[in-house]
Amino acid sequence: MRQIIYAIIILYSILIISGCNGNKTTNKLMPELEQAEKVMFDHPDSALHLLESMEIPSSQTDKENHALWCLLVTQAQYKQMMKIHSDSLVRIAYDYYKPTDNARRKAMSALYMGDINYELRNIEEAMQYYLEGKTEVEKTDDYKTGYLVMISLCRLYLYRDFADYALEASRKAYDYAVKDSNKRYQLASLKYLARCYCISDSLSKAIDTYHKCSELTLELDLESYYYDIQSEIALVYMHKGDIKKSLEIIKSFPITYQRASLMGKDYYLLGQMDSAYFFLNKALKTDNIYTKVSAYQYLYKLGDIPKYRKYLKTYCDSLLFYNDSIIAIDKGKEIIAYKEKYDHQKLITEQQRLKLEKADAQRMMFIITICLIVAIAVVAYLYQKRLVRKETTIRKQSEQLQYYMLQLHEYETRLMQNNRYMEELKEQLSGQEMNSEELHEYREQIDSLQVENSRLSEKINSLQHHINDYSSKLDKARREADKFRNLSEENLYLKQRERVLTDYVVDTDRLVKELREKCRVLEAGEWETLEQMCESTYSNFVSRLQGVCPTLTKQELHLCMLIKLRFNNAQMSEIFGVNTTSVSQKKFRLKKHLSDTLQDGLPDEMTLDRWVAEF
Repeated sequence: MRQIIYAIIILYSILIISGCNGNKTTNKLMPELEQAEKVMFDHPDSALHLLESMEIPSSQTDKENHALWCLLVTQAQYKQMMKIHSDSLVRIAYDYYKPTDNARRKAMSALYMGDINYELRNIEEAMQYYLEGKTEVEKTDDYKTGYLVMISLCRLYLYRDFADYALEASRKAYDYAVKDSNKRYQLASLKYLARCYCISDSLSKAIDTYHKCSELTLELDLESYYYDIQSEIALVYMHKGDIKKSLEIIKSFPITYQRASLMGKDYYLLGQMDSAYFFLNKALKTDNIYTKVSAYQYLYKLGDIPKYRKYLKTYCDSLLFYNDSIIAIDKGKEIIAYKEKYDHQKLITEQQRLKLEKADAQRMMFIITICLIVAIAVVAYLYQKRLVRKETTIRKQSEQLQYYMLQLHEYETRLMQNNRYMEELKEQLSGQEMNSEELHEYREQIDSLQVENSRLSEKINSLQHHINDYSSKLDKARREADKFRNLSEENLYLKQRERVLTDYVVDTDRLVKELREKCRVLEAGEWETLEQMCESTYSNFVSRLQGVCPTLTKQELHLCMLIKLRFNNAQMSEIFGVNTTSVSQKKFRLKKHLSDTLQDGLPDEMTLDRWVAEF
């Protein structure tokens, strides 16, 4: 089965490689074309001269070189702003590269198809070509072509008030310019970006962007371009309402760069009518119909002033005349704009449809492979699912069994400790004379331990039943349970042995042996000896005790040490030099102190002697 899968993968790879090779061109580029392309951006005139002087490649036998020659000639002519009357030449390149996988050439041919149609006023066709170029150039790292496509698209959108589209296109154009490290491209894209902010009514952003533009013009030493940018900044300030700032900027220019229309408007808005009249009339000396209409609008407003009322009819007639012309133009633009929006969405839909068709074709190529893989996967899945289910069941049962074993070990250890403590209490009851109060306390402890042992025995029996039940189902688990039970028994035996050895060490100590035979009041040095012996024998007993309850007094520490060493109340009373009642009171106060200090406190049924013995 694995060999079949490998064979299918290899066969599919061969089909992909052969399919990719089918779209590749194999002709070698002519050296003249390569040289012309190298000098195209810096010296388009030299590139055109080289292209026109070379032998034109055959359109029949050398289609690739012929298509590239057509593309480069068009590019050189356009860069020199030569009048191009038809898109027939670049269309040869466009039609050749469109079915190929050469994304860069496809983007370039679509770009110049768009540029030429834009110049020929075929706006709808131009936009379609620009969008095609945008799609293709995104597949390449040709940042120059990317910039040219996006700035052309931005210009088309901007002059038709498609603010959102224009803003997106100008940002992408600027990104391409930065990646190409071309400051002239950055300058142009920033200028268009600022204009996009203006029509989007983001005037502060527009001013900031224009200032960046100005810095680049100074860096590139472009004087005329610098004053154009400054004039646009002044216009933004005027629309923002800062008229004085706008006028201050314009008046700082050399006379040849001052815009009469803008100065006339600023003077009018500042109430300086004579200056406004002078500069607005000066602004009429232009062929730009929009500038004339703007100037006549302000001159018409001047007619409200008695001094200029005699010109009111003339201004009104001129304004109506030019305004009618603009309305006619704008109506045509509006119709074109709506159609362009429709065509834009139509092109996007068409591109999506082509992508879906391509996906369908690829899906058909994969269909046989997918069927085989699915069949194999289903069989493998069912088998694997069965194994996983079985492993999951076994793992859960093993985990539950392990949990029961741990609980069993814990209960058995507790039961052993309780039995040993009961034996010690019984020894103390039989070996010494006690008053009724002490006798009652010891018996209560023994009864409490017996009750707890009964409860523990029931839990142990229940756990044993569960363990046997699980072990009967799992052979491996049964072996692990037996092993764990043996370890648990060994652990209990070792703990018992450790306790016996500890008691032997304590009982054979000279001072403890002496006190068991005859109790007396201890000196300070003897208390230190007992403390050291408790530290070494009971795993740092005193240090641990001070760690959990740092507020214990010396008397309370001594009391805990004597309890740990298994001295009864009568013996402790002689060591402390007090009566047995005082010892009971000491124990009561110490238990209350520990209950208040410890995080979880001491349960009411837990006696002080038992807690210290188990600590």
